Amino acid sequence: MARPHPGESAASGPDTHVRVMFQPHGREASVLAGSSLLEAAACVGLTIETPCGGGARCGKCRVQITTGAPDPGAAEAAVFSEAELRAGWRLACQTHLDASATVYVPEMSLFGSRHQILVDFERAETGALCPAVRKELVAMEAPTLDDDAPDLMRLEQRLGRVSVDAALLRELSPKLRRSRFQGTAVLADHRLIDFESGDTRDSCYGVAVDVGTTTLVGALVDLSTGVERAIAARMNPQVRYGDDVLSRIRHASEKPNGLDELRDAVTGEVSSIIAELCERAGVRAEHVYEATFSGNTTMEHLLCGLYPAALGQVPFTPTFARGLWFPAADLGLPIHPRGLAYVFPVIGGFVGGDTVAGMLATHLDAHEGPTLMVDIGTNGEIVLAHDRQRWAASTAAGPAFEGARISCGMRATRGAIEKIVIEDDIHCSVIDDAPPVGLCGSALIDAVAELLHHGIVSSRGKLLDADELPSSVPDALRRRLCTNAQGEPAFLLAKGEATVTLSQRDIRELQLASGAMRAGINILLKNAGIAAADLARIRIAGAFGSFIRRGNAQRIGLLPLEVERSRIQHVGNASLSGARWALLSTEARARAEELARATRHIELSRDPDFDIEFAMAMIFPDLD
Repeated sequence: MARPHPGESAASGPDTHVRVMFQPHGREASVLAGSSLLEAAACVGLTIETPCGGGARCGKCRVQITTGAPDPGAAEAAVFSEAELRAGWRLACQTHLDASATVYVPEMSLFGSRHQILVDFERAETGALCPAVRKELVAMEAPTLDDDAPDLMRLEQRLGRVSVDAALLRELSPKLRRSRFQGTAVLADHRLIDFESGDTRDSCYGVAVDVGTTTLVGALVDLSTGVERAIAARMNPQVRYGDDVLSRIRHASEKPNGLDELRDAVTGEVSSIIAELCERAGVRAEHVYEATFSGNTTMEHLLCGLYPAALGQVPFTPTFARGLWFPAADLGLPIHPRGLAYVFPVIGGFVGGDTVAGMLATHLDAHEGPTLMVDIGTNGEIVLAHDRQRWAASTAAGPAFEGARISCGMRATRGAIEKIVIEDDIHCSVIDDAPPVGLCGSALIDAVAELLHHGIVSSRGKLLDADELPSSVPDALRRRLCTNAQGEPAFLLAKGEATVTLSQRDIRELQLASGAMRAGINILLKNAGIAAADLARIRIAGAFGSFIRRGNAQRIGLLPLEVERSRIQHVGNASLSGARWALLSTEARARAEELARATRHIELSRDPDFDIEFAMAMIFPDLD
């Protein structure tokens, strides 16, 4: 049995994997035996609600394991009846998987679900969702000599006053007569988008897109029910122009047609994602009427084709702050010809709409006690809420967490080592249970945390030589010290079709990324006048954040050791969740605008303590 970290999952045998099928989503994960159900769900993009931080106190992470259910524990016996336990109901935070299983996850157990949206944004008098786009069935009498009201006025008698663009106005009279003045009006706020023959109220969709520096994620949402119909992710093709925002700002500002290249790259890939989503869900593209976008400030500028040069120069001024709402055709999106695009408001030059969307999705303005939200990625965003105030900052963590600039690093795709546990030797979990060909960011954190635990890496990040190792280091681990293809000191992680190593330079890259994030956290705590130990909770946002082990993140100093692990919660891709909420609720958009304007932007480079905080944060915590 592999040694578990307190509060974390363990491996039940060397590299033993189990398969977990999640229903009704039809998604399958392959994870190390002994892994937590929460972790397995994260592997397939499902974030299960754990408001209590996985402490079995709230009972909101309930799932039904229909095959392969482990025996219930005392915490579950206190929540479920005997009949429910026999039927396989368990708490996801208490369940570790030693055998293959099929798991049914109720919608109300998912973070950012329609259930949450109804609870948080319902109107007292209707209890309904309130998307910007809606459909209304209309039945009118055809004009006669006794009733010769103009076509638009006749329609407004049913809908109220609406605005109509010239293109639709040219088509309106023929549309009304073909449909015998009976059909479905498509409205966005008080704007008429279309008039469709027949009753098409069941075909009303929107697309939410998280525009990440490295990854694009899109979700197709039914606007009448709130149900997510499909989800897809792609690499952001802008990476070929640079793997960080500053490189892309330079390309857009200095290269002829550079801005057009970057805009066309991202809008083209978003268009491809939308086409894939519609095909998978069996939805006609013309029945998609709106797209919402959340991304960092630079990504939103490049998406909209806005000149970003000012973002790369002091004082890093964005072109806009409030959210943008304009025709989707301006972005060349393959949705309804008069569909709309909403781009989230930004807080500052490097704290953008993805942070605002995350604040919205995690209710950062509603928690009691100091709350920290961190979105760990190429650009790390940090928000601290305390005493009805909020401070936000962005730090250039670099692409190490995404597997870039790491000697054997890769994206979290087939063949990537995504989890590492060390006891007498190394046990690895590989995505799709394939032969390992590299390691992604979560495994990078695991590897360094484990090597720190075993004394193979020093607190200053040095990979020790064999004669420097503590006597307690097993021989199997000693034999893994090697030299990589570049002649650098390294540690062998896996060998087969490919040799996967962790080099001294890789450890330095992780120190830089982790140190930048932790220094930013410390600066925000200083501005709020509180210590890390005062934090009531930490919310880890971002697709990557779902895969990191909390204990290992604390071991390398990325997250404060002073915070109990039970107070640290994964909230998944909160940026995408916020974008989904904006599709389904105009009230959510209004709240997002308020959050953006009422949050204080901290420019870390101007803080006199940042350099020393960064230098100190690069040293791994010494637990001796």
